[in-house]
Formats: sequence, C-alpha cells, structure tokens
Amino acid sequence: MSPDRDQGQTRADGRDRDHGQDRATAQDRAMGQGRAVGQDRAMGPGRPPANRSRMSRGRGFVQQLVLLVSLVLLWLMLWDSITVVTVVTGIVLAYVITRVFYLPPVVLSGRFNVWHALVFGLWFLYSVLSASIEVAWYAFRRKAVGAGSVVACDLRTSSDLVLTLIADTASLIPGSIIIDSDRAMGMLYLHYLDCDSEEKVRKAKAQVYYIEELLIRTLGSHRDLAALRARPDPLTETEGGRS
Repeated sequence: MSPDRDQGQTRADGRDRDHGQDRATAQDRAMGQGRAVGQDRAMGPGRPPANRSRMSRGRGFVQQLVLLVSLVLLWLMLWDSITVVTVVTGIVLAYVITRVFYLPPVVLSGRFNVWHALVFGLWFLYSVLSASIEVAWYAFRRKAVGAGSVVACDLRTSSDLVLTLIADTASLIPGSIIIDSDRAMGMLYLHYLDCDSEEKVRKAKAQVYYIEELLIRTLGSHRDLAALRARPDPLTETEGGRS
C-alpha cells in the first residue's frame, strides 16, 4: 500500500473518531439535560425553594406573634389593669382564640416609623387626658349636654389591622365609641357625645382622620401612603366620601 493511501486511511479514521466523540458528547449532554428536566418535574412546577419556605415560615411566625401581642394588649386595655393575673389570662385567651377560632391572616406592611409612632403615642395621651377632663366637666356644669351624633367616616386605608387600630384608638378616647364598621367599604361609624352641630361633626370626623393619618404614617403600607397622598383632606370631599 502506498504512503498516500496510508495517510488518507489515517485521516479517515481520525475523522471517524472525532465524529464518534462528538456524538458521544452530544448524547451525554442530552442525557444530562433529560436528568435535569426530570429533577425539575419531580420537584414540581410550583414548589418553592427551601430558603423561600423558611422565609415564609419565619414571616408567618412573626405575624402570629404580633397578633398574640395585640390581643393581649387589647385584653389589658379592656380591664384597665396590668397585673400578673390579667397578663396571664390575656396570654391564655389569646392562644386559645388563635387556635380554636378562625381568624383572617394579619397582613403586615413590613414598615414601622419610630418617629411617627412617638408622635402618635404623645397625641393619644394628650387626647385621653383632655377628653377625660372635658367629659368630667359635663357632670358639674349647669348647662345640659348637647345631643350626640353618629358620625360616618370614609377611611383611606385598605388594611384590616389599621382599621381596627383606628376603631380602638377612637373608642379609648372619652366621649366617643365605635358602634359599627363596614370592612368592605372602609367605613367606620362612631357615636360622639355633645355633637349637635355641623362644626362639632366636622371636628369629630377630623379627629378620626387624624388618627388614621398618624397610624398610616407609623405602620401603614405603601398603598395606604399613596391613598393618603391622594386624599389628604377627606373633609373637603363631597357628601358620601370620595368626590
């Protein structure tokens, strides 16, 4: 056999080996992709990663803890006393309520402003003190107390937590009490003592809207903050709420 034929045969064998290696590599890649796809299918399309599951569990624990603390604080406010008995009974009742009765999830906004919380706390203490003196004066003055009024407030918040805090805060200030709420429409209905004129009705509404503003700036969501900017003064709107 001539040298040229030997070299041609060698080149052909080399090309065959190269093609064989390429085919083997392509098959390996296809098998690897198939295994990866199979693993993805085994995991399921909607299965969250492990770190996301841990974050969800941690967020759920924080939300449940906030709910328990809020219920205990509400219990202490109802008793108007902080003792070992009231604290222990509040914790037990809060645990039983959250385990036995169905409650909607408490959705937190993920933000908390310390400065606005301090402003809210100081304003609340001042309002309770001044309203207590005013209501006590009604019992001693000779002039009769004016008729009360039921005031409807069209709130700007879409948070159940903020709406509940508004109702609790307004009810804790002497002279006003929450009588009804419309969660779907975001309405609060309160009864105010000595509220027999248009000016006093506007003053009562202004108090509720100011409570809402303070709470939104303290722990409201970005959606609530946007609604607050869109409706800075609900008292200037037409009758029935939004213009």
